[in-house]
Amino acid sequence: MAVKKPKRKSMVVILYGKGGVGKTTVSSHLAACYAAEGRKVLLLGCDPKTDTSTRFLAGLRPPTMLDMVEGKLSRRFEALLTRTPSGVDVMETGGPEPGVGCGGRGVATLCQFLEEHPREFASYDVAIFDVLGDLVCGGFVAPLRFGRGNCVFVVSSEEPASLFAANNIARMTCRPYNDAASVGGIIFNLRRNDAPRGHLTAFARRLGVGVIGAVERDRVIMEAEERGLTALAHAPRSKAAHGFGVLAHAVERVCRSKRSAKATPMTNDEFWAFVRSHRIASL
Repeated sequence: MAVKKPKRKSMVVILYGKGGVGKTTVSSHLAACYAAEGRKVLLLGCDPKTDTSTRFLAGLRPPTMLDMVEGKLSRRFEALLTRTPSGVDVMETGGPEPGVGCGGRGVATLCQFLEEHPREFASYDVAIFDVLGDLVCGGFVAPLRFGRGNCVFVVSSEEPASLFAANNIARMTCRPYNDAASVGGIIFNLRRNDAPRGHLTAFARRLGVGVIGAVERDRVIMEAEERGLTALAHAPRSKAAHGFGVLAHAVERVCRSKRSAKATPMTNDEFWAFVRSHRIASL
């Protein structure tokens, strides 16, 4: 008789990053990689733009937490869930019209909703939170409640404004009420493939965290996005698709091995001194 292998503990991956830095690109491709391996994956879009599911629904608008709050949906787990052909299940917070309401409140409401459905949430092998990381609102911190035993990953480019946001995210994880939060490392989504990278290693070292990988700009990724697809679906044998697979395994290794760390972020003054000393603005 074959011995049944014990099921691996579910994995919660929380990705933060400055708006426009590519965290949704990273999140959606990680989800696609894990789903391609036969995992049950839940991708949670915590951005008012409702764009996390773009690469899985070919432009179709999914139901959102805002719809539920407005009474357009029941509070059943399945009512907010959208199943996609790729095998990735998605949920989106949605958000109010510009200048009205608070996007962070939608994130906090989504997290409360997940806590109301612990059995359904726990049924997933992998849950990935794609979270806006400018952190001007405390509601965006809510996903950290689901990070116990796992860790936060920061997505950043090589540019000063993105690194500034990354440092702020590290500061956020050190707050007393986020005692469970630890940082698995930084994923760099490069604006320029020929950009110097020495300061990126130095930046991660200064924060006391590791560099998980770097995503280079690739036309395949942009072409896939235009078609509402991931690179894995658009060009499964491409260098970009392979690179995301490597990144997905690197993220899982950190989560499974508990090699995450409490970050040691800089103050604002220390950060700008770091930028000047490494001449980052002129690179």
